[in-house]
Amino acid sequence: MGEPVRIGHDKFNIGEGETARRELRVVKVSDDVIQVQEEVHGIIALVGASSSVNIKKEELRNLIRVAREEFGWTDICE
Repeated sequence: MGEPVRIGHDKFNIGEGETARRELRVVKVSDDVIQVQEEVHGIIALVGASSSVNIKKEELRNLIRVAREEFGWTDICE
């Protein structure tokens, strides 16, 4: 896999005086597979059977841009 490209980041309050930090990254796994990674710091994570990534509209735009410009997926449209 290649080096991850950050496509989004933010901070949010999770409790009294506690802030969490979130970062969204994308990495090229192979010529036609990318992986979106969401990393959250400041929250105690529970292990479960499913996983999800929250993506904002601007982050999706960045994901499309990275897929086209950095990964060569020129057939992706905005």
